[in-house]
Amino acid sequence: MKITKIVLVLLTLSLLFTGMVACDSTEGGQEAPETTATPDSNTGYCDMNAVINEIDSMSVSSFTETTEKTEFVKFTVKGHGEFVVRLRADIAPITVENFQKLVSEKFYDGLTFHRIIKGFMIQGGDPKGDGTGGSGTTIKGEFSQNGVRNQLSHIAGVISMARRSMPLDSATSQFFVCNADASRSLDGGYAAFGYVVAGLETVLMISDVEVTANGREMSKPVEKVVIEKVCFVTKN
Repeated sequence: MKITKIVLVLLTLSLLFTGMVACDSTEGGQEAPETTATPDSNTGYCDMNAVINEIDSMSVSSFTETTEKTEFVKFTVKGHGEFVVRLRADIAPITVENFQKLVSEKFYDGLTFHRIIKGFMIQGGDPKGDGTGGSGTTIKGEFSQNGVRNQLSHIAGVISMARRSMPLDSATSQFFVCNADASRSLDGGYAAFGYVVAGLETVLMISDVEVTANGREMSKPVEKVVIEKVCFVTKN
């Protein structure tokens, strides 16, 4: 039990200090962009039992690439495989709209998962590849610490936005996918906006890559983990 508590403390400290520090310091003062998303009284509500049943419940082959903007996106990761994420605009509309915009612009194609911690998460979406870059635009943080209801819990398979510790509205393009239950340290402080519905084994495979020291944590992949493509898909 003491070892488990120590591990949890170390992960929490890692979060606070390297802590999904996802934005360049020059971007922190930018205003959040206007959005066409229209939250209503049900925005942010989530049935976690339904989510648990849906995570990794399908196969990647059940989806077909499309040029239309949809609620499903497929990641193709060089040498590792593919996985499909369902985006939940009913839970985090601003975050989903921003992510869909970046996917439409092919922003993520060729970027990397630059921060990988087994038993925690894999983080990507930084054009600089070192945790300091972003898209140049910040968005509102859709989580309870920022006054926004978001009941999607950070369990294995959930995708969420990385950000700096302050300001709370500092998320830009960097995201992370949980490879284990991180709800105790992340819920309420980060904007979860979807989850893996197919190919979770690919996320877990990426989580097993060899890493080296990155400051005070072991999280920098020895070999680059390249996101070859992120595209919209539809269910067959």
